[in-house]
Amino acid sequence: MIITPSLSLLYCPNCNEKLTIEPMFSETNTSCSTCGYTEPAGSVHFVTFITEVLSQFLKNLGVEEIIIGDASTNDLRAAVDAQAILPALLVNAKLNTNTIGNGFNNIPLTTVHDESAFYQRRVVTSTNSIRNPSIAISTLSETLFAAHKMSMINNPTKGKKALDLNLLSPISVSQQSSITEYTSNDAVMNTTSQKMEAQ
Repeated sequence: MIITPSLSLLYCPNCNEKLTIEPMFSETNTSCSTCGYTEPAGSVHFVTFITEVLSQFLKNLGVEEIIIGDASTNDLRAAVDAQAILPALLVNAKLNTNTIGNGFNNIPLTTVHDESAFYQRRVVTSTNSIRNPSIAISTLSETLFAAHKMSMINNPTKGKKALDLNLLSPISVSQQSSITEYTSNDAVMNTTSQKMEAQ
């Protein structure tokens, strides 16, 4: 299966120039010839794949509308994009997942600063050697599923059709400062996770 990278990932998060992206399975890192930005080889392909899987997962759940803050959208694919709510999902997955327990940092994803993104963060891979992609898929899906269950309880009139991502905890997806704080500081992430496990 050949994955065509998402349009949102074709441009440098630092200077917005077009990135040099090697073909899928290349070992050469993605780079920007203008400012020198780099990210691991295959990152754009893997993150695009994650987005496609998550949007299909939501369709299979019967979700037709995603609520974010005071807004809503029926474009599931755009909503879970690397420059949209995916950073918030990643933070929640790393802090709350039951799937991989203490190994939450095994999720091979992180974020980088991106002014044009919803939270000014973009999801990228943390390595060019992803041995178990199912970790990322299962933990992010688990996060969406938990929010979906809460949405059905809080708004039974909409049933399974609406997913209210404002219910995610401890970080509401409407709070940009929280996403930026957690995703830009791995030490904060580790400390918070350890405190939650101790409780």
